[in-house]
Amino acid sequence: MKFVSVVQGRPFNIVIEPDPEHEGIFQLTVDGEKISTEVVELKPTSITMGINERIGFYEYTRVKGRLSEVNLGYLSYEVQIKTPQQEQLEQLLAKFAKNGAGPSALKSVLAPMPGKILELYVKPGDKVELGNVVAVLEAMKMENEITSTVDGVVKALKVKPGDTVVLDQELIEFE
Repeated sequence: MKFVSVVQGRPFNIVIEPDPEHEGIFQLTVDGEKISTEVVELKPTSITMGINERIGFYEYTRVKGRLSEVNLGYLSYEVQIKTPQQEQLEQLLAKFAKNGAGPSALKSVLAPMPGKILELYVKPGDKVELGNVVAVLEAMKMENEITSTVDGVVKALKVKPGDTVVLDQELIEFE
């Protein structure tokens, strides 16, 4: 699996490969550097893991289902986990904004694939930033986080949990 982890505003490219012979052991590659990890204990708000043979206890906080903060002892780190595609989209949109393209013409979030809406994390009047998770869509027995493609204020929800949607169906409308 490939991810982009943004810690304190700095992006790191991460590849996670499970060890096929040992449950709970993973090989991480972080910006080209290989790191051996072992999950010792996983709880809803913490993980105990070995990193390069050193054990650490990490507490974490989720906001709207996504990792937002990791604490190690007295140190606290703001964290975001993104797919490489989300990171590329955010960089592209930031580039457009710097070049005077102005606010996005998009005023809604569309379904990226057919499926069933499991959760909505926003309601009318909520302020949303680009990349925020706004919904969860189940497709092919997998849960997919749907992120906002625009900064704005939610005007209307066009679906509700349990609704079946088609490709490019409008899910959320912005002001």
